[in-house]
Amino acid sequence: MSPDSPSLASLTDLPTLERLLKAGGVDALMAALDDGLARTPAEARVSTAGGPIVGPRTLRFLRSAVALDADFLREHPEALFQCLYNRLRWFDAPDVASHYPPEARGAWTHPEAHLFQLAKLWRGQRDAAGGGPWLESLLPLRGELDSTDQVLPHGAIVLCANFSPSGTMLATGSWEDERNVSVWDLATGQRLRVMAGHEAEVRSVAWSPDSTRLASGSRDHEARIWDVRTGALLHALTRQEGQVTSVAFSPDGRWLAAANLGWVVRLVDVESGQEVRTLEGHQQSVLCVAFHPSGRWLASGASDNTVRVWDTETGTVVAVLPSQMPVESIAFSPDGRWLAMSTDNGIARAETRDWKLTPGSSGHVVYSSVAWLDDTRLGALTFNRVEVLDARTGEVLLTRPYPHNWRQRSVAFHPNGRRYALTASDGRVRVNDLDAEVPPTLLAEGDGVLALWGPSEGSMAIARRLQSSLAIDAQGHARAFPNDPAEAGHHPWGVSPGGERAAYSIRRSGESPLHAGVQVMDLRTLAPERVLAAPPGPPEGPDVLLSEQPIAFSPDGQLLAGPVEPDTVRLWRATDGALLHAFHGPGGTADVVAFTPDGAHLVTCYPEDSRLQVHDVMSGERIVDTEALMDPQPSWATAERAPRLAVGQASGAVELFDLTGGSSSVIETSEEPVGLGLSADGTLLAVCGMDRVVRLYDARTGVLLHAWPHPALAFAVALGESVAITQANDQITRFFDLETGALRGEVEGAVAPEEALRRPLWEALGDGPVAFHQRRDITPLVHFHDAMEEVVILRDGLVVARGRTEKDFLYVLKLRGQVNTSSR
Repeated sequence: MSPDSPSLASLTDLPTLERLLKAGGVDALMAALDDGLARTPAEARVSTAGGPIVGPRTLRFLRSAVALDADFLREHPEALFQCLYNRLRWFDAPDVASHYPPEARGAWTHPEAHLFQLAKLWRGQRDAAGGGPWLESLLPLRGELDSTDQVLPHGAIVLCANFSPSGTMLATGSWEDERNVSVWDLATGQRLRVMAGHEAEVRSVAWSPDSTRLASGSRDHEARIWDVRTGALLHALTRQEGQVTSVAFSPDGRWLAAANLGWVVRLVDVESGQEVRTLEGHQQSVLCVAFHPSGRWLASGASDNTVRVWDTETGTVVAVLPSQMPVESIAFSPDGRWLAMSTDNGIARAETRDWKLTPGSSGHVVYSSVAWLDDTRLGALTFNRVEVLDARTGEVLLTRPYPHNWRQRSVAFHPNGRRYALTASDGRVRVNDLDAEVPPTLLAEGDGVLALWGPSEGSMAIARRLQSSLAIDAQGHARAFPNDPAEAGHHPWGVSPGGERAAYSIRRSGESPLHAGVQVMDLRTLAPERVLAAPPGPPEGPDVLLSEQPIAFSPDGQLLAGPVEPDTVRLWRATDGALLHAFHGPGGTADVVAFTPDGAHLVTCYPEDSRLQVHDVMSGERIVDTEALMDPQPSWATAERAPRLAVGQASGAVELFDLTGGSSSVIETSEEPVGLGLSADGTLLAVCGMDRVVRLYDARTGVLLHAWPHPALAFAVALGESVAITQANDQITRFFDLETGALRGEVEGAVAPEEALRRPLWEALGDGPVAFHQRRDITPLVHFHDAMEEVVILRDGLVVARGRTEKDFLYVLKLRGQVNTSSR
């Protein structure tokens, strides 16, 4: 052993780990942990100063934690403590058990559960040393430290997988743009080849018997045959009648069968790429195909509730087997005696000697996939588990549960019948042994987040999940709302700035005419407070469903506005539900309802008529009714500390209104003003033009002060005392000096300019890890390992987010360290 090799004690010391990472990078750190693990006897134990007793098990999990975040740490080595703490703290602490099913036995039950204590020790040492800012996860993260899965990452949902005949490689088909057929080396986990060309997601992949060719079928109405060694396209089988749902090579490799949604199966000569024959007869979409081991027959399953068996030499139908539901998967046994097919209540079998279905079925649920593991066992996939069944008795021999988010998955089984590959919507394909130990599954895994709502710097955020909704406060506590069957599921929630109330739209089913309204919830108790409803329409009138119902609370939380019927926005007093006004529009449905910063006026936008209206909330008087540019987004802005409104029009003009004095003026910009910004006092106007230039005007005189060119179209802008911030469709946010017009700097990612200008903490969202910044600072304060789809930042640095890489995963994060998160 080299005297310079880190010891067990040093490898569990945070400063040592940070030095190793800084000196040699992530790979060197993992190598040091591997070396330490190899050199440490299984019985070795060391006491840490003020912390737990550690051993080789500690090193193993430390190595797993680094590996989970390796790509992120390569770019952000400063986040090592953040990554390790968030992984270790939630691995085996006693309180983590509440985040798993009650019957789950996890690492917290292990007699040597101590990683959470090590994380606590490191945190205390870091805090004492005055460490920099970091993000603490207040909920367990996805990714098991003790999982034995081999994970093959993709950039999008993976719809299909297939092992090579030798079992050494895996082919996958995904939803990635064009680069959506991949071949993986299972010994190393490395991607060997990417086949580019399909213009839509790939639904099926198949290997030739000698593993030299790969076939793929796609939603782009094409099947393709590829050279596996070079990745070259050999044949593009166009002229398919619909999406290609399933492809299969004949046992001798001569033919390829391609099934499609056009009710047809085509047989193609693999060498020439020429069609041999067309198999017609199904009355609906063909979903799956499989060759008999002899090559004599081809079976096809369809959504017409039948399986057809074809003679491959003549193209004639040999048998038609009925089902009670569409048949999504079929497979012949290796000895050729049996054909298995997935049905509505299990797996049916037919004997190939006479093509008669045997009585009864295997399993007891709907299976989306079935395969033979050998002549006596079946492998199958249902909505939340992989199963192994006895083919003769139907007995379930083995079950592997997995978290399910109601999105499409598929399974492939290894030729040896002992391994499987499971695809997922998060882009990860997991390969493992069927009898491997199953780690516990987070309850949150099967209940992804659909949307987030909440006011910036507020005290409460709402997370709409697949099966329920959560209220999350500024301390990170999450509580579930009672399920409401009347909730209009995809419509946004409104949350009062103080966090006292939330509101969402409801639709009472079974009523004629349809009765719409707004449900107001008390966020202290999560109990319904009252329903604010519009009067029902005439009995003979049509039921009109609003596509989206925006709900807005006034800045003081006392008023609530929303459209619960076409052509009308209603204003209620939130405290007692009293209807104050019904503002009638020009027609259609308002898709923008917003209060001005002082709460004195309500702005409504009607896209069907390209109209913007403003009403006085006290008197109900309409004080503005003007043409407005609505595409690609409503073009308007208000001043933060002045009663001033700017409205962009398709002609290129910007109309400026004094909301108290009633006067107005026009600035001609010559370009469509797709985004507007007013300074806090209303004296400066910024206009984002379709010519990729942002212009700054004196709002009082109309004089052009600056013109800032953009490489891409800017569609949002905000003005501060000394800076202008723009957001463009190239995913770059730019900061300009107001006095000189010079570019101060750029931030990669989507940033709401108003947030960057006024909030103490704001985020930049892009394809990579999310970055958090302090007010008007282009230098990131801290990063987090996932890319985010949505973020709501509450007061005191509490972050609620929806993952993009970890698709729809709920994050509740707290900014720690010596940073200022106060609003002023």
